[in-house]
Amino acid sequence: MEWTFVGDRTLKGKEAVRQYMATTYIEPPKFTVDNLIAEGEFLMVLGDITLTDEDGKAVHHSYCDVWRFRGGKIVELKAFVIKTEV
Repeated sequence: MEWTFVGDRTLKGKEAVRQYMATTYIEPPKFTVDNLIAEGEFLMVLGDITLTDEDGKAVHHSYCDVWRFRGGKIVELKAFVIKTEV
């Protein structure tokens, strides 16, 4: 598994993803999905996500995730995330 936050960082391996999620997702994020587009081994998702920062403040983002699957498992995720105001 490789999770790339385009323009920021790349997490490699399940353990790196678990550690990131444990420290970043203080509370479960709130997602909206506007569009899903699938072709072959790829799935593209457009939507919005709200995360809680260290001060407990809601931070809003728009995102586009491009997932790649192989053998029914996620092998790659490229996340394009832009902070937005609501």
